[in-house]
Amino acid sequence: MNSIWNKQILILSIVSAFIAVAGIISTQKAIFGSLFMPVIFIFLLSYMERDLKLDIDYDIPKFLKVGDEYKIWVKISAKKGFGMLNMKLPTFPEMNIVDGTNVHLFFKGFREREKTVDYTIVTTRRGIFNWTDILIEYQPVIGYKRKKLLKFPVDHNIEVDPQVKMLKKSQFQLKSNRVKPRNSVTRTGPPTHEFESIREYVPGDPFKTINWKSSAKTSYKENLMVNVYEREGLKNFIFYVDVSPFMSRGSSVENPLEYAITLVLSGSKYLLSKNYNVGFWPIKLNHLKRNEYVLPSSGMDTFNQIRLSLLLLESKWVTEKFNGLGSSLTRIMMETRPSVMIMTSLERGNLSRIETIASHLSRFKVIPTIVDIRAESIAAKFTDPRLSKVFSVKNYNLTKNRLSSTSGRLIQWDPVNETLGRAAYRLAMEAGW
Repeated sequence: MNSIWNKQILILSIVSAFIAVAGIISTQKAIFGSLFMPVIFIFLLSYMERDLKLDIDYDIPKFLKVGDEYKIWVKISAKKGFGMLNMKLPTFPEMNIVDGTNVHLFFKGFREREKTVDYTIVTTRRGIFNWTDILIEYQPVIGYKRKKLLKFPVDHNIEVDPQVKMLKKSQFQLKSNRVKPRNSVTRTGPPTHEFESIREYVPGDPFKTINWKSSAKTSYKENLMVNVYEREGLKNFIFYVDVSPFMSRGSSVENPLEYAITLVLSGSKYLLSKNYNVGFWPIKLNHLKRNEYVLPSSGMDTFNQIRLSLLLLESKWVTEKFNGLGSSLTRIMMETRPSVMIMTSLERGNLSRIETIASHLSRFKVIPTIVDIRAESIAAKFTDPRLSKVFSVKNYNLTKNRLSSTSGRLIQWDPVNETLGRAAYRLAMEAGW
């Protein structure tokens, strides 16, 4: 750049000297006066072609939720230089600009110039994304210097969390349709004085827990009824999420996997508020990394671990054969007999895998609740709506016949036509929330 600039000044100086010699020889005042024109031109170039100095300040978020709108503003202060500035302000994948634009063009004159621009974005998908760099192309107005491309990196990422539906205890009936395990082997403590429910007498129940009034009212059944009290130990619940490609049917922002993640987070928050131990496992590979699953535990730390694991969850093909639940999950099944909910979208390609998992769980006397998230209505929003009913009937008969021989409870959820709150009400009855 310096060599080009010096060459241009040298050419102008030679032209100026040639004009000066011509003016002296001809003794013409007009020609002699033109001597100062290249000198003035060189002076103007040296002033206007000074290196541009930029100061940039911006307000860019680090944390958002899916569907949130946020107004981003960028303030640019330009000193020295003389020319056009073409700016491209930062964005990230899976977002839309709903107001304004992130591309701007303005002119920098002799004075210092400040410009503040803003635009509103809306997030469309969960994940951890990188902000793009702030790109500014500077084009000097006279053009003796070449244009420059300036990059200003944004020094942080953005974390987009899924929306969490706040499930309330009042929207679920008190007594579940599903019989819960009386106790677990090692992790359930002694009973408290907090009443939970009533069930039929089973040999081995303490006689002091018999509810004689309820037994008398139901004497026609000739069965005794006993009171069930909450125990000091926490109950265990595990979400098992399928990540096969069948979970990605639809669009990148609306598919069974995204609905499953929202349901898992909402259910986890609700169960943790009821003092459950909640865990999470992806149906992915036989050997998982430690940060890809969450051992059953309680508290907000557990919720944050599940949230971070779900942020990076993506669907992919699994070619290796399913050999078992893994050592960690097997130990938990043996010790606690937790409630298990399998989130999937059943098709011919993954039906045998889900059937195998349900069979493995039945060995530990664990009855899973299989939530079949129907993708036809989601796909119909982007393709032919007439395909929805055809595939729905076909797949339902297929899955019902295949899973009838296992101990899993199959529940279908159409997220387009049924809200998460209503679906959670049905699931709570089967899963024992």
